[in-house]
Amino acid sequence: MMKNDILNTKKLGYKFYFQDGDDQIACFGSYFTGKEEVYVNDELVSEKRSINVTSKHQFELSGNTFNVKFEMHNILTGRLECSLYKNKKLVKSYQQSSLFNNPKTSLKVMVGCFLGGLAGGFILISILEFLLGEF
Repeated sequence: MMKNDILNTKKLGYKFYFQDGDDQIACFGSYFTGKEEVYVNDELVSEKRSINVTSKHQFELSGNTFNVKFEMHNILTGRLECSLYKNKKLVKSYQQSSLFNNPKTSLKVMVGCFLGGLAGGFILISILEFLLGEF
């Protein structure tokens, strides 16, 4: 039985959902800030910021010890795996990517962003030189 979706309030990040009996476990990881949150039935049970490629959250529920493990497999594509363990046994694992699963497509996007930033920087400097004179 799914509860309310607390992660609807989170905009940019990874969202993972697990079900253990009547309990919904929702996990969120931000793309930009490294903030990770774990909710059980819409109540925050663990929260931290992590810039490491692996991080773990532990909480107790109905006499059982649960662990949530976030593991970044590919920084280029943003491929993140979130695994739920109950009493040290793997329950379920999901993967998501912030970009495309194809590294060539991801590289094209990154090159496009770099070139767009380069062009934007050139235009900004040109405007500043025009307005302020050469500096």
